[in-house]
Amino acid sequence: MTEKPPQKTNFRKIAELSSIGLMLPSSIAIGLFMGYYLDKLFDTHPWLLIIFLLLGIASGMISLLKGIKKYQ
Repeated sequence: MTEKPPQKTNFRKIAELSSIGLMLPSSIAIGLFMGYYLDKLFDTHPWLLIIFLLLGIASGMISLLKGIKKYQ
């Protein structure tokens, strides 16, 4: 019985690369939900939504660029 370590590393790389595609949308969604919730809580419509949306976009872009740089 011989194991195939290259195949395991290939599956791991595929899994890590597929997670890169989810970084940007998930960061934006988290920023939107947090901003929406805080706007409802503090009655500051739409300011916190806009701020957290921009923070989510920035966070997602930074994570995306770091993930891409890791595989170049």
